[in-house]
Amino acid sequence: MGLIYDMWHRKSSTKVHDDMLTQTEQLQSENDQLLDEIEALKLDVSELKTENQRLSDQLNHSQYHRALVKTSIGLAVLLASYVLFNWLNESANGIVLILLIEAIFMFMMLRGEEK
Repeated sequence: MGLIYDMWHRKSSTKVHDDMLTQTEQLQSENDQLLDEIEALKLDVSELKTENQRLSDQLNHSQYHRALVKTSIGLAVLLASYVLFNWLNESANGIVLILLIEAIFMFMMLRGEEK
């Protein structure tokens, strides 16, 4: 009776051991797959951060360029106004006042668009 029990117990423990090995291998395989997916996601995040930085730099450059163009146009308008007022023989006090109002208006418009 003891011999049969020992054989059955060995068979049973071997089967349990084999089942545990199979489960361990499956878990290890699943773990490896999840680690691969995590690495792929890290690469994706890194690429997205790089793209985000590039787009932010491009946007900042574009906004700077746009502000520079608008400022240049504003200065050209001020110069044209000055020439026109001189041609019309406007008084010096009137020219200064009108140009100051124009400059303040353009400055406020440029600041308003930045917000």
